[in-house]
Amino acid sequence: MQRFACRLTKEDYGGWKAIRLSNGLIDVVVAPEIGGRIIQLRLASRDFLYVNRRHQGRVYTAEENCAAAGWKNYGGSKVWPAPQGWESAEQWPGPPDPILDGGSYSCRVLEETASSVAIGLESQHDEYTGLTFSREIKVREDRSTVQIRHTMRNTSSRRVRWAVWQVTQQAIGSALIVYAPARRDRQILGDQPFEGAGIDSETGFWKLAYRDQVAKFAVEAEQGWLAAVRPGEGRALVEEFQLFSGKPYPDGAPVEFWVNGSGTFTIPGGRVEMDRDPNGCDPFIETEILSPLVELNPGQDYAFSITWQATTLPSPGLACVNSLAVVSEALNIRAEGQKLNVRCGFGVFQHGSVELVIIDGDGNPENTIPLAEVTPLEPCCVDQRIPRPDRFGSIRLQLKDPAGRFAGIIEECRE
Repeated sequence: MQRFACRLTKEDYGGWKAIRLSNGLIDVVVAPEIGGRIIQLRLASRDFLYVNRRHQGRVYTAEENCAAAGWKNYGGSKVWPAPQGWESAEQWPGPPDPILDGGSYSCRVLEETASSVAIGLESQHDEYTGLTFSREIKVREDRSTVQIRHTMRNTSSRRVRWAVWQVTQQAIGSALIVYAPARRDRQILGDQPFEGAGIDSETGFWKLAYRDQVAKFAVEAEQGWLAAVRPGEGRALVEEFQLFSGKPYPDGAPVEFWVNGSGTFTIPGGRVEMDRDPNGCDPFIETEILSPLVELNPGQDYAFSITWQATTLPSPGLACVNSLAVVSEALNIRAEGQKLNVRCGFGVFQHGSVELVIIDGDGNPENTIPLAEVTPLEPCCVDQRIPRPDRFGSIRLQLKDPAGRFAGIIEECRE
């Protein structure tokens, strides 16, 4: 079975000095000099993240990236402090921010082997928040997975209270739909109600489809994931994170979505007209993940991890998400006489092989049917017709890694 080994290389990305972490499945392009950004994520050769061509290759000075000069939105994925606001010293009045958002981060190699590559990024000290941010970014062999560990450290002489806030600008492409396992949301920005966001009757998940209208939502996710699906391209990016029940979150929610589009929104200080934004009014959706608010004494730090997983889907829609796959067509069994028709459509996050396991009425494996080698680069479809066992209980679809070891259950279904 083919293996997908890791590599770490330096390169020029659109005029920026960049580092690429890759393994033949995914490419993570990091630009340390513009706020420690992950400026692009690719599955094979297809981009996921928005990059603002107006600023491509530019590195601005602190004077050019301050409130008076206006924000320079490069795109990509970055880490900010939260809550955001302009009414007190306990709120971060950015972007712009010449240090945490637009400043140069130091960069060092943490791992460089065929099995894994990792780099560490660190900001300069920011006196306003009292923080220094760091990001550890890791890619492993045979997986379309990116592990990102954010750490905020109090490098001031006072006690501070902030949350980690990862903001990722997702390119729209032909269309973009985001999902979250939630039943409650609030539109917190946008002067007009945004139609087309809410609970999806088919999946039961909260769903938002991009439209050209500025808005922002705070979403009370009940599980630690969100998914950005490009139905016309058959691709999905899942972001996984930990939830902290009972802990205070900025805006009362661990997940937020910003829709970049036409229209206006109002903040303290006035109304903002998107069509006059010097960054442009390009289409993208920000997927924003927050940690709880944390109090830090001088010298203390707090770490918050997020995992990205990319895959290719055989059909539009989303039935379920787990640590192994996105299932676009739920595992389904239909009896026809003494035969069972078994169907499922999904995309995996790691290279390996899948098999069907027939479970008897007592819950014991009765028979295993090897199916095929699978990869995140190709959509996966199961369409099998198998003999119906006398004491049939259920069918399990499971994944094995390239070494043939059990990796986990993708789906299980009863007749």
